[in-house]
This record gives sequence, C-alpha cells and structure tokens, in this order.
Amino acid sequence: MHKYLLKPKLNTIKQAFFLEDENGNLIYEGKMTKFKLFGAAPFELVNHVTNKTEEHKIGKTITVEQENGGLIGFMSKRSYFKYDDKNIWDYLHDLGIRIDSKLSKEKIGMTYDITFEGKPLATISTSSPKGKSLITTDMYFDVTCEEKDLDLVFLVAFSIAKTEQTVYN
Repeated sequence: MHKYLLKPKLNTIKQAFFLEDENGNLIYEGKMTKFKLFGAAPFELVNHVTNKTEEHKIGKTITVEQENGGLIGFMSKRSYFKYDDKNIWDYLHDLGIRIDSKLSKEKIGMTYDITFEGKPLATISTSSPKGKSLITTDMYFDVTCEEKDLDLVFLVAFSIAKTEQTVYN
C-alpha cells in the first residue's frame, strides 16, 4: 500500500485537486480547464504514473441540510455534484464502490474505508497541512491505496473533498 496526500484548491475560480506521494511528487491531478458560471465545467484528470489523461464534465457542488437527521448539523448534510451528467454517488455506487465513514480514532476528523465489489480498496482520512490545525480552509486528505488503483481511488477522494457530506454509508 502506498500513502498519498490529496491537496484540494477549492477557494479559486478554477478548482484543482493534487495528489502527492510521500516525497511531494505530483502523482495525480484533477483541474478545471475552463470556468463556467452555469452548468458543468470541463475537468482534466491526469494520472502522472501512467500518463493517462481524461476529460470529464463536473458540475457545481449541491449541498442540502437533511431535516430530522438526528445527528449534529454537519453530519446531516447531503452533498453531491454531477459527473458526466450523473450524480457522483450514484456513479460510484454503480461501479461497485462503497464508502464506510466513521470518526477517526487517531485524530480529529473522519476516516473513510473504501471497498470495490466488496473488497478493500483504500482508506481516506481528513488531514491538515503540517503545522496547521484542522480548523483551516486547507483541508487535506491522507489516501492509502495500491498504485494500480489510483484512477478509481482518486475519483473517490476527489468526490469526498469536493462535497460537504460527512457520512456516506
């Protein structure tokens, strides 16, 4: 298993997501290639290990509070975006992805255990930049997976980082 760090840049007009290895080398990136005020924007997903590049239409993030969720406010949000005109969670679910979310035991934040067709695929957990607290706009994610699974795992990590939903299972 390899360890990576996902660094989202959400506070710019052209959003971007960078996945680095433990040495700080850029392994994967997802970047908006053209800002669109309305509708989905083109995103380029680049796997720097395999040199594979794909373009997808990524919609704006939609977040709604669920009433009577019975949990604290931040845990009762439903958040999604369209990925090539389909709800991202439906898309991932149809692929065989399942996400089990729980509060981290080691640190403040969430841990997401990802399975693919019933088999463990990756672990993603909230993180923060070195030397900064978790109370920051720069929320990072620790990602642990096999290198061969980077395309699918990056899409899941990208989706978790882009949305405001905390609980997925």
